[in-house]
This record gives sequence, structure tokens and C-alpha cells, in this order.
Amino acid sequence: MAFQLLIAACSPTKRREDQGIVAKAWHNTNAHYNGYFNAREIMDETLLSLSEQHEDNYNQRLDLFPFLAVDNPASVAGELDRAIEKVAIVVKKHPFSNWTDDSYLLVGQAQLLKQDYESAERTLDFAVTEFRPRPKRGKGKSGSEESAEEEFESRREIATNETQSRRDRLKARRDAQRERERTIKQRKKEQKAAQKERERERKARIRARKKGIRLPSTNTPAAQDTTALENEPETVALEEEAELEEGPIGMISIFSNRGADEAGSGAYGSNPGSYLLKHRPAHQEIRLWLAWTLIKRDNFDRAQIILEDLRNDRGTFADVRRKAIAVQAYLYLEQDRLEEAIPYLEAAAEVAEERNERARYAYIAGQLYQELNQPGSAIDAFRAVIAAKPAYELELGARINMAQNAYLSGSGSPSEAIRDLERMAGEEKNRDYESQLLYAMAGIALNSGDETAGAEYLRRALNSPSGGPNTRVEAYQLLGDMAYTQEDFLTAKLYYDSTLQVMAQTDVRYPETSGRRDQLTGVSTNLETIALQDSLLRIGTLPDAERRSWAEEVFELRRATSSATNFSTPATRGSLPVANASATAVATGSSFWAYDNQAIRRGRRDFTRRWGDRPLEDNWRRSNRTDVSLFTDAGDAATEVPGTEPVTLVTEDEINRILADVPTDEAAQQATRAELAEAYFNLGREYRDRVGNTRLAIEAFETLDKRFPGTTYEPESWYYLYLLHQEAGNAAQARTYAERLAQRYGETKFARLANDPNFVNEMADEEAGRRRAYEAAYAAFENRNYDEARRHINASLSSLPEQHALRARYDLLSAMVAGKLEGRAAYVSGLQQVVNQYNNTPEQTRAREILRLLGESATRVPGRTEAAANTSFKASMDEIHYVLIVFENTDARLNDLKVDLENFNQKYNKADRLKSTPIYIGPSNETPMLVMRRFRDGEAALKYYRNTQENSQDFLAASGEGYQVLPVSQTNYREILKARSIGGYAEWFRENYE
Repeated sequence: MAFQLLIAACSPTKRREDQGIVAKAWHNTNAHYNGYFNAREIMDETLLSLSEQHEDNYNQRLDLFPFLAVDNPASVAGELDRAIEKVAIVVKKHPFSNWTDDSYLLVGQAQLLKQDYESAERTLDFAVTEFRPRPKRGKGKSGSEESAEEEFESRREIATNETQSRRDRLKARRDAQRERERTIKQRKKEQKAAQKERERERKARIRARKKGIRLPSTNTPAAQDTTALENEPETVALEEEAELEEGPIGMISIFSNRGADEAGSGAYGSNPGSYLLKHRPAHQEIRLWLAWTLIKRDNFDRAQIILEDLRNDRGTFADVRRKAIAVQAYLYLEQDRLEEAIPYLEAAAEVAEERNERARYAYIAGQLYQELNQPGSAIDAFRAVIAAKPAYELELGARINMAQNAYLSGSGSPSEAIRDLERMAGEEKNRDYESQLLYAMAGIALNSGDETAGAEYLRRALNSPSGGPNTRVEAYQLLGDMAYTQEDFLTAKLYYDSTLQVMAQTDVRYPETSGRRDQLTGVSTNLETIALQDSLLRIGTLPDAERRSWAEEVFELRRATSSATNFSTPATRGSLPVANASATAVATGSSFWAYDNQAIRRGRRDFTRRWGDRPLEDNWRRSNRTDVSLFTDAGDAATEVPGTEPVTLVTEDEINRILADVPTDEAAQQATRAELAEAYFNLGREYRDRVGNTRLAIEAFETLDKRFPGTTYEPESWYYLYLLHQEAGNAAQARTYAERLAQRYGETKFARLANDPNFVNEMADEEAGRRRAYEAAYAAFENRNYDEARRHINASLSSLPEQHALRARYDLLSAMVAGKLEGRAAYVSGLQQVVNQYNNTPEQTRAREILRLLGESATRVPGRTEAAANTSFKASMDEIHYVLIVFENTDARLNDLKVDLENFNQKYNKADRLKSTPIYIGPSNETPMLVMRRFRDGEAALKYYRNTQENSQDFLAASGEGYQVLPVSQTNYREILKARSIGGYAEWFRENYE
């Protein structure tokens, strides 16, 4: 019977006030140690995983909170979903336990780590309202410590608690008002006392100065400039400060709220109460994380209100206030308000409880001082980093920055700073950081105006064995920018190519770098064409003997280069602007001996010391050797024949292969000149239209004019020169080219554009006339006057240019007229012609729709599938979306693949509850496919799509099947089912979604 009563007392359906002491203890114990404890353990493991995933880039401003800056949060989404599930059970089974509010806090934290900011805001918003504290209704006198103490109570309980009357709420308001008035009076009293003390000290200094006595400074930390931190907690620096724990360098302790029960003491203002023996409400922590989430949602005003309240409220717990100071700095950093963020970073460093956390705040403050061109203050901040005794990476970064700022503050010279860094690079302990030190030297050299030395240091940083992806990105980017500034566009494009190989696509600079690379692609292609064709043309005009001698030299050079490459290191290949950065990046983290460049260099030196400078060759291929040095070594004088030159046995076939592309006859040389003329013309257009460099565009067109006169590009190139000289302000030169156009090409549109101001209006009128003619033809069709419509079409097409946009409309209208006059066959034939001839046009889309209604298919375009040109799909990101996984193997086992897909979803998208359905599609049901439902909009489907790309090692990798992942809206999915084909959707998806 007693057991049954105990079970009844522990029933989770009872209200809080109906539960006894034993029931409350049972719920609290199970909630804490079964669900919440395990969820916290999962969260800790997740933070360690994120810490390993994030790598600090000391060449840029550090992330204040690295756990919010990871590139691939989906990698831990599965574990975070597990944590959410565990605390969800806590809330469901123990809704009135003391750990319910902590469970909601953990859910919000997990959603924030997943970068699901919208869900995190909803969760934390609910928790802030649901678990707000209320003044404890004690019997003590109003305003006493007992009545000021707070306790947790759910909103639902308040709503159903009959004892909570209006009189109690008014009393609580009056108590709070009295507390505020006492606080204001106390602050005013303290301010007056401080003012009197300052006045007394000022008068004492005046009296002492008159007597010739200099009093020591009496400034205290409280008297220093802390304008931005008027209400922050004052920290007293003890002479013998206790040794702080080091703490993690990446995921700083601000995330964890463990030990919060012990953190109640030391609060600003009145003691909020001791929680050593009872559970502390999580309301303040929930508000703090809500402010964090609002910052990520760009709701800065509301976040500011919460943070100010947490920092200024006398009842805020000390640990929450410490975190709120750091989050306030984060808010200003997100708004790019650097000067306002610095005081809060310095204050957060003062109250931090771990060495790495303290050093990180001070380090970022130093970086902000650097950005604000305050090198003296930056040095002080980096000294604070070193004084905190953090991890060596932070200490080394601080020392590097101190060397960089020393000469800027006037306390040294660039040469001294570089010498200090060179000394640091030579130390054994800094061998793994050599590239970082070299990059810092490059920055000093460039800031002092020595671009040659700066570029050399950057190349050394790239060739350093310690060069990681972060340094490579910065060095390649900087070298590309330098080459771009120097108008060396070919080299700049190559460096940007290398930059994009190692730069993460999530980097904020990726779009700009990619755009500049694309901007220079045409220029570099034409420059390479000009260099190659010029060389071939010059060799082609040489006499046969000199050409043959050149081919033999090329053969020898290739053989020597091939031998050297077999044993070359990245350092010897560093002169090339583009390296296989991705391979190097992979090799850097390998223990394979061939990837250790230092070991290779040592082995090479030992070999040379013992055996001399021998050629690198395979001994077991002697049967294929043809040169005379087969059985001799360099220096064997007895084998040399006096008066004879070394003979190289180059076969005729090898010479012919080398000379295969060299133009030796007049026709080939003329073709090469035509190719050069086209390259110069395209280069001039790229310089003007893509790069915007007027001077180089003029040079390219003038070179074309001088070297290749009379080409088909001449009238257009002269018109470009006319425009370019006008843009450059050279009116006389522009007039010259206008006159030349009038004299030689007077009937062309270029001559008329340069000489006839009214020609542009005439062209506009002519275009308007063509449109009116089309409208007349279409009106005749609408009025069912099909013969007249055909006459209009035939008359207009005869004078319409070949590439004019109206041709597609006329051909579609002609097909429709043919259908009315000649029947179905002519109609279908005309529509199929439009589909095949006018790719990716509205007319093609319309023609295909008509063919589908007629039950006909478009004829296949060569090289494309029938459905490849389907443009009936429509973009609708707000619509419900599915994700299709289309498999290449027609015999794919969909049931097994579905299990693999479910495993992936359980790991990365467990909370989304996605369902997949196997189907077959195609005329003969030959294409297997999994349809995964469903996503609220296109952005959610794209997020899942990117997740499969980033975690491809877990997505159906074990199956070995080839597949495509394609997000699709409901409307477009119906189109696919209607056509019974997936053909063409992949191309449409890449054009409209990616």
C-alpha cells in the first residue's frame, strides 16, 4: 500500500503544490541525473568536436566565440539532436522539476550551435516568459532581504495559483520601486563623496606645487577613463593573484554554465542569494543566450536592452555578468563598432576565470587597436596576452604582433622588427610556425614600402613546410592583389586560382576573389594565346637549321627538367605562381617521409656530400639509354675524345613532335597571324569592358592596328579606340579615329556611330519599326487573318538580322500560322524547329508546352537528351520542397539505400523527421530514385543539399552507387512526374538554385 502511495505521489500529472517532499525529490533527482546530466555530457563532447573543427587564423581577427563560427555545424547536428531528445524527456516526465528551465536553456543552446537561429529564438523567448522569476512572498518587512529574494515559478502555475492576487502584485511593484530609489540615492551619495575626495586631492596638489613638492599620483583604477563601463563591476587586482586555470584555447569557458550554483557570491550590488544548497534558476542565463541569438538574428536593439539589464541589475549573478560583458563586446563587433567593443573586451579580460579566455579577449582588443591605427595601445594589449600565460599559439601571435607594432609606434625600425622575427623563426620551438612568422615579415616589409622583399617573404611562407591553409590563403591572396595593382593580370589570375583552391567557400572574401578571378580569365587567356602564338611565329620564321637546333635544345631542357622534377621539393618549385595547394595541404598533415620537406633536403645534402652531383636517373632503365654518357661519369677525362663535342642522339620523330605546332609555311603563318589579331582584339575588349583599364585597352587595340592592319576587326577596333580616347579626354586622337572610320568604312555602323550623332536615334527608330511590324503580324493572327499574318512574317524576316531577338518570336508565330493553314504536321514541325533552334528562350518554353499539350515531344538536339532543354520548371523558393536522390545504376537496391539514407538523417537531421519513399521513373521505369519529404521551403532543402555535400563521406558513401541530389519544389516535382523523366532538371537546378 505504501508503495502504491509513493507511486501516486510521484505521478508527473500532479501539480507542483500537490506534490510532497518525497515526490519533489524523486522528480528532481531523475530529471537531473537521468536526462539533463546526460544531455550536458553530450553537449561537452560536442564542444570538443567543434573545437577540433575550428582553427584560429592568427593572420586575421580572431573569432570572439569560435563555437558560433564553425563552417560545418551539421557535423555535430546529430549529437545535438540527441541532447535535445534527452531534455525533452525531462520536460515531459518531470515538468515541475527544478531542471525544467535548464532543459529549455540547453535546447536553445543546442539550436544556436546548430546555427538554427530562428528555432533558438523561439525556444528561448518561450523560456524567458515561461520561467520568469517573481518576488518571494515572505512575512518579512517590505524591502528586507527575504522579500527581495527571488524564486522560480512557471507562468502556468501563476495563472492557476489562487493566492496570487492583485494586491500581491502591487506590493511587489512598490518593493521594487523602493529598491530602485534606495539604489539611486546610494549612487548619488557615492558620487558626491568621490567628488569631494577628488576636490580635496586637487587642492592638496596645488598647495604642494606652490611649495615645490611633487605629490605621487593617486589615480586608482576606478578613477581612470571607463566611460563605456560606468555600471560594470569593479575588479580589485590582488597583489598575489591566485593562479588561473589555462582552459581551452578554442571553445572558451563562457559557453558552460557548470558551477553556476557556486557562482552566486560576488554579485554586483545586493547579494541575490546563496544557491549552494538549492537549485539556481536559469532565467538570467536564458536571457543571456536569448540576447546572443538576437545578435545572430540582427535584432541588435532588443539584444542591447537585455544585455544592459543583465549588466546593470544589482541582482544579476556574477558569472552571468561576466558573460554579459563579453557578449556586449560581441554585439559591437557584429555591428563593426570597434571603438565601443574594446572597453568591454578589456573588462571581460579582467574578470575572466581562465588564462586562455583572458588572453583571447586581450588579443582581440589588440587586433582592434591595430585596425584603428593605435599601435601603442595594441602593444599594451598584447603585453596583457603574454602576461596571462596562455597557450603558446596565443603567446606567439602576441609576440609577432608586438614586433609588427613596435616600429609603427616609433619604438623601433622595420629592419629591427624583421630581425626579431627572423631570430624567432630560427628557434627550434618555432619551427612549426615558420610560415606564420614569414607572413608577418612580409607585412612589415610591405608596410614599409618594400614590395620586392614583401613578395619574397610571401613566397617563402608558401614554400615553408609549416605552411597551413590559413597562411596559404592569406599569402596567395596578397600576392594576387599585389600583381593586380601592378597590372600583371596574368600572374594575378594564377594567384587567385591558387587562393580559391585553399579558401573555404564560406569565407566572406570568396565571392570577391572568385569574381576578380573570373574578371581576369579572359585577359589571361588572351595573354597566354599571344605569348604562345608569338613564340611559334618567331620560331617558324627561323631557318631550318636554327629551328632544328632549337628543337634539340628543347629536348635537352625537357629531359633535364623531367629528371630534376622527380626529386624536386616544393621549395624548388616555389617560383611558379600556382602550386598544387590542395595536395600540399593534404600532405602537410601526413607522417609519410616523402611529405617531410626538411627530411628530403637533409637526405639530398648527405647524398651530395658522399656521392657528388650525380644526375638523377633510374639504373634499371639502361637498356633504353641512347646518349654517349651511358658508361661514363662527368669528370672521367680518360673517356673523352679530344676535339669532339658531346653528341646527343635525338631522333627525328622527337624533333618532329616538338616542331609539330610551329607554323613553317605561309598558310600556317597567316593563320597564326589571324589568331594573334583575334587575341589582341579580344584582349582590348576585356581590358575595357571587364577590367576597366583604358590605358592597356588602348595599347592592345593600337598594337592590333600596327601589327595586323586590314583585318576584319579593324573597323570595330578603331571605333573602340575612338571611344577610349574620348573617355581618356584625348579629343584630338578620338577625332582622328572618327575620320579614319569615315574615310575607309563610311558605310558601316561604326563610322556612323562615331560621326553621326543622330544615328543612335535612327537605330532606335528602326528597332521600334521592327517591333511594330511584329505586332501587326501578331494582331493579324489574333484576328484569324492567317494569310495576312504570313505575308507580314515573310516581309519582316527578309530584312531582319540573323541574330536578332525577334527571329525566335517570328518563327514561333510562323509555326502557329502554319498549324492553322496547313494542319497538325506543319504545326508540330514548326514548334520542334523552335525548340531545337532557340535554346533557353521564352519561345522555346512556349513551344514545348504546346507540344506537350499536343502529345508530341520535341526533337532531340544533338548532344542533348530530349528533356534536357525542358524549361517548364519554375523557381518558387517559398513553396514546400522535396529532395530527390537519383541513382545512375538501374539495378540499385532502393530498400538498402533507404536504410543508409535513414542512418544519415538520424545522424545529421534527426529532429527534422524526414521520410523517404523509393520510386522508379522514366518511360520504362528504369531510373531508381528516393524522394525525401519534406522541407518547408527551398532554403531548407538547399541547406540539406549543402549538408550532403559537406558530409559526403557519410552520405551513401558505403553503397558505392553514383547519384545526384536535387532539391525540387512541389510544382516542379509534378512536372517531373508528368513528363516521367528527370532529364534537364539537374541543369535547370544548377542554373536557378546554386
